Parts: sequence; structure tokens; C-alpha cells
Amino acid sequence: MFNILKMTYKIDMTYAINSFIYSIKHLPIFKDLFPDNSLYKSKKLKAVIRILGILLSSARVILYKILYFWTIYMIASYLTPKNITTGILHIYFIFTTLGIIINNKILTTNTKKYFSIVLFNMDAKNFMKANFWSDRIINFILHSICLWFLIKSPSIFIFTIFMFLGRFLGERINLLYYKKYKMPIIYNYTIYWTVLFLSLGACLLPLIDTQVSKEVVLVIDMIMIPIAIVCYYGLVKIDNYKLIYKRMNTKVAALNSNQSKDYSRQAIVDIKEKDKKIDEKKLKGKKGYDLFNTIFFERHKEILLRSAKWLAAISLLIIVVVGILMIASPTLQKSLNNFLLNNIAWFVIIMYFINRGAIITQAMFYNCDHSMLTFNFYRNPKVILNVFKTRLLTVSKVNLIPAVVIAIGLPILLYISGGTTNILDYISIPIFIIVLSIFFSIHYLVIYYLFQPYDKNMKMKSITYSIISAMTYIISYSLTDFRMSTTMFSILAIIATVTYSIIALVLVYKKSPQTFKIK
Repeated sequence: MFNILKMTYKIDMTYAINSFIYSIKHLPIFKDLFPDNSLYKSKKLKAVIRILGILLSSARVILYKILYFWTIYMIASYLTPKNITTGILHIYFIFTTLGIIINNKILTTNTKKYFSIVLFNMDAKNFMKANFWSDRIINFILHSICLWFLIKSPSIFIFTIFMFLGRFLGERINLLYYKKYKMPIIYNYTIYWTVLFLSLGACLLPLIDTQVSKEVVLVIDMIMIPIAIVCYYGLVKIDNYKLIYKRMNTKVAALNSNQSKDYSRQAIVDIKEKDKKIDEKKLKGKKGYDLFNTIFFERHKEILLRSAKWLAAISLLIIVVVGILMIASPTLQKSLNNFLLNNIAWFVIIMYFINRGAIITQAMFYNCDHSMLTFNFYRNPKVILNVFKTRLLTVSKVNLIPAVVIAIGLPILLYISGGTTNILDYISIPIFIIVLSIFFSIHYLVIYYLFQPYDKNMKMKSITYSIISAMTYIISYSLTDFRMSTTMFSILAIIATVTYSIIALVLVYKKSPQTFKIK
């Protein structure tokens, strides 16, 4: 087992080092300084990068765990301020149960599996066992330490043991599902969103004085021990792991990416055969780029609308549940009323996650632009601007599906929570949500045209695009601490969106003929 882990580490680290050097060499500032391959031959440089890589990867794992438990603590402090310990353990149990179902490791896709198993022909079953046990042990240690800092009670081990044992059941269920449907559970959006919503609802149980106790979890642990043994026996009895890994990692090989979410996105943007047939009535009267855009979006309707409809349904259910809870809890009414009137900036990060811009632009490139960009006329400024404006209208319509549900639901929740004497708040909240949806629709389309990040193999090539995407998240999250009245914040958001839209159209018209191309 140790030798397998050692070998996969070497493979993964070598790939990471060479990828980092490749990225450095292609930055404008270094491109002319290192025209040859001398950087790849430098042992000292690789040693420094290796040390930094180990430190950064370790720091990333620890930071993610800290953020995970900080989130649990914040939720618990809000739901159970008088008994945070009980709240933390309850939320941790719910999150762990959610992870058991939708956060499986064996069937995730990454370059480490591709290189180790597909290219270097490593024994797939031994690879699975080595990585499975190392992941379980590391997580058990980190979870125990983090929970100990929060609670400082031996009872935490009852919950971390559940986390340790539950993964055996989750992985076995996931493999059984894959065997039958040829895909992991996480790609079934019906199951994914249903489990996610039920988990979010279970997190709110402390509001009605109901939570998972350590006694209940102790009984579950005793039941889980024989179940975990049987599940692990089922895992090691599977003989075709190499075939499974090859099937799962083929597209990652094409993407040349170490992020499993890219495989998920590639699967999302694939269109089905039935969607290639378009009703002629929908094309009647269309011509030029309007016809071109209509054909594209009709063929990708299922891709574009599927997640938007699910998000709209989930948003509606959350609004209904919160409304019912407020009627039953006057304390919750007061808290939500204050939140909607003074913390509306939180919806910036919420709308950031709801927006489907990144998925839509990838679908555009994968199923359209990577072919069309080979023609010079497609990069003509007028053509680009016409296609951009048509796409912007359609993308905005898709993103408005969940946005409209939220925009209607929030004023209703505000009224139920006690209302406000300022009538403008009822008007500004829905306008604010709609404006945010339009803003993110524009933003993702603009950075796609200005920093077209993909090459012909769907590999992410633009560091600038990645940096801007990261900065978008950082700025959106930082606004959660911004305190301002709902009306004033909405006015500022409208001004910012209008200004950004004008600047974006000018930049797309002037710059995209040079930037909108295959790298």
C-alpha cells in the first residue's frame, strides 16, 4: 500500500511541477526570458517547486477543513445560540450524511488516476485500496482535531467514527449505482438536488427543538460496523476497477485536467441525439445570426434549462419552508426581517453560485465556437458583437428562471417576517435580484469573449481567465460583510450593472477580434 501511494505521489507531483513550469513560461512577462526548455532541466527549480507544492497542497487540505468546520460553527451559532455544542454535532452529522451520498472518492476523475492506471498500468484495485484507506485515515484525524478544538469532548469520536464508517457504505452504493447506470450518483441531478434539499431541511430541525443526539449516533455506529465490513468486502471483490477507471478518466485525458468538476462539465455540455432535431416552426422567420443563435440554443435547450429549472424548484421549496418556519417561530421572523433589510449583500454570493454562465460558455465553445473560430469572418468585430448581443439575451433569460422565483419570494418573506414601513424595500429587493442575475450573465459572457480560455482539446489555457474567475468569487464573498440599507444597495447595484454593461460592449467590440480565438 505504501509503495502504491509513493508511486502515485511521484507521478502526480511530476505532472504538477511540469504544468507549473509550463504556465510560468507562457506568462507574457516570462515568455521572452525563457525561450528554450532550460527550466524543465533545472533540478534546483524543481526541488523548490516540489517543496512549495507539498506545503501548498497540505495547507489547502487544512484550510478546506477549517473552512468546513467554520461553516458548521456559524450555522450552529445561528440555529442554536444557547447550545452551540449540540448544534455543531447535529450539523456535522447532517453534513457527513450528505457527503456519504454525494461526495464519493473512488469514482471521481482526476489526472492522478489517468496517469497512474491508464498510462502507467498500475494495478487498479491496489490503487483503489491504498487511496481509499489513506483518505479515510487522514480525514478521520483532521475531523477529530477540528471537532476537538470546537467542542473538547470525547463524544466527538462517536460522530467521527460515523464519518469513517459511513464512507464504506457510500462508496459501495455509488459503485452499485454506477454498475447499473454507468455514471456516478452525483451526475443524477434528481437524486443530487433531492438529497441536498432534504439535508438543508434537516439542518433546520433545531429551530423546532429537534436534533441528532450522541446516543442516537452511538447506536448508528454499532449498526454501521457490520455494514461497513460487508461493504468493504463488496468493494474489494470487484475485479474490473481498471475498466471502470479507464471509462471514468477518458474524458479527463482529453481535457488534461486535474479537476473532477471538468469531467462533470464536459458531460453536461454533451448534447443528446434527440436534441439535434429542431422544430422547423421555431426557425420560421429567423435569419442571419438570429437563426444561428436559435439553432444553437434549441439544440442545447436541455443542457441550459435543466439546472436552471432545478435551481428554481429548490429556491421555491426553500422559500416555502422558511415561510412556514417563520410562522411557527417569532424569533426567526425578527432575524430574517433584519437580514433582508440590512444584509441584502449576501445575495451577491448566492446569485454568483446560482448563475449558469460558466457552464453555458463552455457549452458554447465545446459545441460551436471551437469549430466556428477557424473561420476569419467569425472574428469580425460586427459579427462578434451581433452574436454576443443575441447570446447575452438568451443567457440572461436562462439565468432569470431561478432569479425571478427568488425575486418574488423575498418580498413575500419580508412581509411574513414583519414587513417594513419603507415601501421602496418591497420594490428594490426584486429589482436587486434581477439586476444581479443580469450582471453575472454579462460578466461570464464578457470574460469568455475577452479571455477565451480553452484550446481545441477543452484544456484551460488562460491564467488571466482563472484569476478573474477567482477574483469574482472573492469580491462576491467579501460583500457579505457590507452593511447598507436594501434600497441604497439596490440603487448602487443598478448603476454598477448599467456601467459595466456599457464598458463590456465596448471592450467586446474592440478587443475580442484579437482575443476571441483558439489558443
